[in-house]
Amino acid sequence: MSEQVDAYVSVMHKYYNFSPDLAPWEFQINTNAEMLKVLDLLFRQMQGWEASGMWRAHLPAVPYHLDAQNNEVDKRLAKVYAIIHEYGDEETKKFIEGMPYYS
Repeated sequence: MSEQVDAYVSVMHKYYNFSPDLAPWEFQINTNAEMLKVLDLLFRQMQGWEASGMWRAHLPAVPYHLDAQNNEVDKRLAKVYAIIHEYGDEETKKFIEGMPYYS
């Protein structure tokens, strides 16, 4: 089992830091290195799907909710919020439980 560390996560910018003063962040979590690797992977996958979706977005015939790229980003975003919920404090848990991704 890895040592627990505090990480400061920015979902908007798709990164985390170990110091709250390095960059803006939305959530603080206390987790292990393995889970941070999962966050890294999810953030990279989201960036890849968003890049491919950007090109598709220029075709107005496909609405957002029927766009496969956006569905893939949404799936990963839900997983990111699940990780933050699992390893966040009580305030973070309550906030995420009020979001549409939490069910």
